[in-house]
Amino acid sequence: MFKKVLVATDSSENAQTAVEYASRLVKHHPEARVILLSVYKIPNLREYDAHVNIENALRRRSQGILDEAAGVFDTQGVPVEKISLPGDPGQVIAEYARENDCDHIIVGATGQSRLGAMLFGSVARKVIQLARCPVIVIR
Repeated sequence: MFKKVLVATDSSENAQTAVEYASRLVKHHPEARVILLSVYKIPNLREYDAHVNIENALRRRSQGILDEAAGVFDTQGVPVEKISLPGDPGQVIAEYARENDCDHIIVGATGQSRLGAMLFGSVARKVIQLARCPVIVIR
């Protein structure tokens, strides 16, 4: 049963497919609450003003990603909660799901940074390792 579904998005093609999958899933589980989550990484900068400006820009971009993803649910009249958080995406997604009692996580298989996935491992892989609930990975 799907009661509280966390859908992670970064506007990549796979993430968009995951959002569309979640919107179809909700048609069959209308009681499910949908939470869209976008996680942005803040670069390690020493200059305070530059750090604040970059963080604000990343937060605005993250909000734009959430607004775009929410549009898929808006056309169905399905309300969603939009959350934008800084940090390591895999870790933040798994922690948010755990702390907010999400019963499922839906993520795209590969996000925006394919090179990063090759070098450091994918966000989806990290979520699978850290999550305490089922994770649906969409290609």
